[in-house]
Amino acid sequence: VRGSRMRLGAVCVRSAESLFVLITLLLFTALPGQASEDNNWEVGAQGGFSFNDGDESFTQYEGLLNYRLPWHWQWDDINVGMRATSTAGVLRGGGESGAIGSLGLAFVLGDGHDFNIRVGSAATLMSEDEYGDEDLGTLFSFTSHLCLSYRFWDALSARVRVQHMSNASLSDENPGVNMFMFGLHYAF
Repeated sequence: VRGSRMRLGAVCVRSAESLFVLITLLLFTALPGQASEDNNWEVGAQGGFSFNDGDESFTQYEGLLNYRLPWHWQWDDINVGMRATSTAGVLRGGGESGAIGSLGLAFVLGDGHDFNIRVGSAATLMSEDEYGDEDLGTLFSFTSHLCLSYRFWDALSARVRVQHMSNASLSDENPGVNMFMFGLHYAF
């Protein structure tokens, strides 16, 4: 069973790596669109590294696809909206690689200009739960994040994100993985 999981994990990793490269190339070659309230979709790429106290260091890179949900609130000059979020990518650590993907929700807070803050959480599924000496406990986890985003060119934005992934004590092993992530996303 472990051998077939490893082969499936390798296929998922190669597919996720190809998707990451494709999205990154599209972001750098796409002509900028006009940023507007009608931009319901965001596509992007992000990657980063861990700042854990654990045995292993991790890197992660992924493509993302977000959709603006219809719920929106306004308090004075602050706009609050919601996004359905999804990612697919690769998690590496301890000489091991595994596919990782997530589905979740995020709140977007901003003043309608170039900066916004995103806070969210997502259900996360991995193809591997052991990376070198680090046992993450389960293939299923939760990822919570805080993200700062800056639109610097029409519909193209840069982001810096801090995230924490853990299995919420669904297993006796629950070391968690803390990551700094950097990326780009394009709204259309």
